[in-house]
Amino acid sequence: MDNESLALEQYIMCRENCPLYYLEALAMNGLAKKAYIEDCDRANFKRIVLILVNDEKIISECRYYEEVVQSLRIINVYIGFKRRFEKEIKHKKP
Repeated sequence: MDNESLALEQYIMCRENCPLYYLEALAMNGLAKKAYIEDCDRANFKRIVLILVNDEKIISECRYYEEVVQSLRIINVYIGFKRRFEKEIKHKKP
């Protein structure tokens, strides 16, 4: 495991049953690279699986489908910002 992954791991305080806002915050800080929805045991309940830049999985708590979809939209906006920023940085390097 490289130093960057070790540094990141010490700041991740929740890995399972995390609140949706926690996953949104990780994405907002540029730590997420992918997110998707999984089914939960209860009907109309879903959860988000967030893949971090170090390939670690963070799993949200089960919430109503509508809440999860809204949170996933927010997360995907942040992931899009990160991708565009990385693309711009690559183009500006000499």
